[in-house]
Amino acid sequence: MYSSRSAASPAAPVGAATAVPAKAPVAASGGLTLDNAPPLIAAGASLLAVISDVFSAPGPAARAAAYAGLFPGPSQETTA
Repeated sequence: MYSSRSAASPAAPVGAATAVPAKAPVAASGGLTLDNAPPLIAAGASLLAVISDVFSAPGPAARAAAYAGLFPGPSQETTA
């Protein structure tokens, strides 16, 4: 969706403006941040594949929880 720090992209970033309705779950990947993820969810993304923004955060668990909180409905906490 956006430029990624963890993988090279064979195509130019497209952003949320190019999202189209889908009948299957939609995953958004590439350059995601807490700032640019909400428009993707609003456009229909049901999954966010985030690497750099979670693992470069001072608190990866808190950052992952913040992403989970972007989705509607109750958020489920898991423990290992």
